[in-house]
Amino acid sequence: MPIRTMTLAALALLAVEPVRAQQARELAPYLMRDRAAEVALARTAAPANVSDSATVLVLTRKGFVKAVPGTNGFTCLVLRSFDQTVGAPDFWNPRFRAPHCLNAPAVRTVLPEMLKRAEWIMSGVSPAEIATRTRRAYASHQFPMPATGAMAYMLSPQQYLNGGANPHWLPHVMFYFDRSMPAADWGASAATNVVIDGSADDVSSPILTLIIPIRQWSDGKLALSHGGQ
Repeated sequence: MPIRTMTLAALALLAVEPVRAQQARELAPYLMRDRAAEVALARTAAPANVSDSATVLVLTRKGFVKAVPGTNGFTCLVLRSFDQTVGAPDFWNPRFRAPHCLNAPAVRTVLPEMLKRAEWIMSGVSPAEIATRTRRAYASHQFPMPATGAMAYMLSPQQYLNGGANPHWLPHVMFYFDRSMPAADWGASAATNVVIDGSADDVSSPILTLIIPIRQWSDGKLALSHGGQ
C-alpha cells in the first residue's frame, strides 16, 4: 500500500476512534451493571402474580436480550429515556427508568418497535434517522399494528419518568390501539383526565396509547398523590 494511502487510512482510523469512545461514554449511563438488579426492577412493573412468571429482558450494548425465560406470555423490561418521542425534553435523560410489563398481544405487536429502537440507539443511529426508519417500518408493515387487547403495566414505585417535580408520577396501565380509533372515542385528552392520550405529543405515530392511572403500586402500597407513594 502506498505510504500516502496508509497515512490517510491511519488518520481516518484516528478520527473514528474518538467517536467510538465518545459513543461508549454516552451509552454507559443508560446501562445497569448489575443484571440481577435490572431484572428485579423490571419485575416491579406489574403485580408479583404477573411478573414472577414473566420473561425478563435487560439492556446491553447491542440492545435488549433475554435474561430470564417466562411461562405466562408477559414480558417485563426497563425502558430508557430514548423510547420517548424523538425530540422529547428528557429524550437523553440517563436517570429515566420505565419498567414495563407487556401482555402477550403487546409482546407480539408493540414490543418489536421498542426492541428495534433500543438496538438502533445502541448502534449509534441518530434520533432523526430513527424517526425516519420507524415511519418506514410501519408503512411497510415491518412493525405491526397493536393486536386486540394489547396492554402494559407500569406500576413500579421505582419508576423515574421525567426530570420534573414528580418523576415517579402515578402507577398506571396502558392500552395500545391503531390510531384510526380516535382518542376522543374514549374521552381521552390531557393528563388531568381519567383516560389520558399518551400519544398526543407524537401525532406522526400510527399508534394510539391510552393511559389509565390507578392508585396502587405493584407492591400494594397506595399512590397517595402525583409523584408520591
